[in-house]
Amino acid sequence: MELANAPSQLVVPWANAGSKNNPIPIPSQIGITPGAASWTDGWPPLCDTPLSEGGIWPSMQDANGGLYQMSAVDVWMCAGGGFPYNSAFSASIGGYPKGARVLMASGNGYWVSTADNNVTDPDTGGSGWASADENAITALTGDVTAAGPGSAAATLAASGVAAGSYVAASVTFDAKGRATAASNFACTQSSNLAGSSRVSGTNYTNSTATPLFVEVVGEQTSGASGNGFILSAVCAGATVQANGPLLNDYSGDPGYASVSFWVPAGASYSVTLTNYSTSPTPTIIGWYEISFS
Repeated sequence: MELANAPSQLVVPWANAGSKNNPIPIPSQIGITPGAASWTDGWPPLCDTPLSEGGIWPSMQDANGGLYQMSAVDVWMCAGGGFPYNSAFSASIGGYPKGARVLMASGNGYWVSTADNNVTDPDTGGSGWASADENAITALTGDVTAAGPGSAAATLAASGVAAGSYVAASVTFDAKGRATAASNFACTQSSNLAGSSRVSGTNYTNSTATPLFVEVVGEQTSGASGNGFILSAVCAGATVQANGPLLNDYSGDPGYASVSFWVPAGASYSVTLTNYSTSPTPTIIGWYEISFS
């Protein structure tokens, strides 16, 4: 068969406005109404008996009534209509067969019977039924939740991070790329460490979990013209260098140089002061470190 060969849909049932007996009774009418049709007998034997022998003509109203009832179902199905679970109907047929489809009470889908002789009500949790749309997504769970059927607004689960703006923040991400923790850095500047806990040419390690900012200042007091010094820092294998000014045109004035650099968490660093000449000896006069937490 082909889609193009679909028959015309019925729009009204047979004898919709005609004279008819509706509904045709289910029990036999033999012995109750002579010649009357029923769903049990159809036309009774009396309608097949010659008139000369006491037979009765079949009733037009019975014919119209029976055809009306059948075609009314056809019209409903042509319109795409379905039938919800009906306990009386279920009892009369001994229960729905396996594979039967019944309309959900909400009208938003169908139930499919997974058992024969099924008399349970699927809309109240009866056993032996499954959603006809069980392979379709009707709800979302997990980080994003939503419930169908039909169009539904999705809700994104909270990640535990307070809404707001963060400046110089420490942010933690999970494997799904969601921020699960965030906090603003707090900056702490050390006192001048020069000569106390920090000296030239010694390796130190940033033992914090965040980057460390270091600034070192070197000085050479006034001396002979041509004197000067080099201030160099080595951090994680990279070198930052600053040259102190030659004491020529500025003879009589001190000379200064400074280096500043970031030290990654766990990295080692050092600062070395080297003199161009032997006198006067340059010194590190300032060593400051800013930590973040």
